[in-house]
Amino acid sequence: MRDADASQLSGRLLRVFITVYDEMSVSKAAERLHTSQSTVSHNLEKLRSIIGDKLFLPSGRGIVPSARAERLAPKVRRLLAQMDALLDTGEYVPQNDPDPFVIATNGGVLVPEVTKICQTIWREVPSKKLVFRELGTRGNAESMLGKGEADFAITPRPANFPLTLKHTHLFTEDFKVFYDPQARDPIKDIYEYSAARHATLDFGGSTKSIVQTFLDDLNLSRNVAVKVPNVWLLAELIRGTDMIATLPRMLQFSAFRHLDHCTLPLSIPAARFDLIWHQRYDDSARLRWLRDTLTRVFKA
Repeated sequence: MRDADASQLSGRLLRVFITVYDEMSVSKAAERLHTSQSTVSHNLEKLRSIIGDKLFLPSGRGIVPSARAERLAPKVRRLLAQMDALLDTGEYVPQNDPDPFVIATNGGVLVPEVTKICQTIWREVPSKKLVFRELGTRGNAESMLGKGEADFAITPRPANFPLTLKHTHLFTEDFKVFYDPQARDPIKDIYEYSAARHATLDFGGSTKSIVQTFLDDLNLSRNVAVKVPNVWLLAELIRGTDMIATLPRMLQFSAFRHLDHCTLPLSIPAARFDLIWHQRYDDSARLRWLRDTLTRVFKA
């Protein structure tokens, strides 16, 4: 196989490659890069010629990376982060930044906080575009942040953080038991709680909830009648039934504002919500500005 000439590589070619790799689609990569499909295809062909590999292969209606592309992807990510660091002067003027801020979270849970984030950023940068992406399970954070699909994630603190992620505490929230007062009375004790029909959030993944972990320690279980991935749907399912849901108290101001709540008859720690980012961007002036702004929102 002929030797590749690294001097022909450019940051543009590498960014096109990693975007196509992440999206597994030329059209989606073009949309994310704010360019045309033909431009993406042209850059891919140029990179293929330099590397001496097809990089992506047809698979049904889509594409899959070649073995060489799989080996290249983590190296390209590191190179792009290092190249970005070279241009980072330590000064950041958000008014001069054309790129949107992208935050991954489970928006239905954090409705009041998302509103505060928008209001705070728009006071300082009125024209700034903000993108909120659904995070799903907490395990998705490492992949989304590593691929650059989001600048930050906001999520309840997991038992352990991957070594690639950094975090700072934002706020703490108690759990409450939500119910429809027209259909049932409030929960009186742990035994009534265990026997009740529960509706729970399920974003995917295999990690046990903090509530289930503490019930297991007491050799108790829950009668889970339904699992859904959205708090608004959960609230609608509870309405008019005897089901209950154990969720952060702040939901009384959004999805569950038409329902009642009572004290959780279980001594568990409050949910700790963290701001999470990838360590490779820790020194970015852009992300430091956004991190300081988000931290200020929640401290207020």
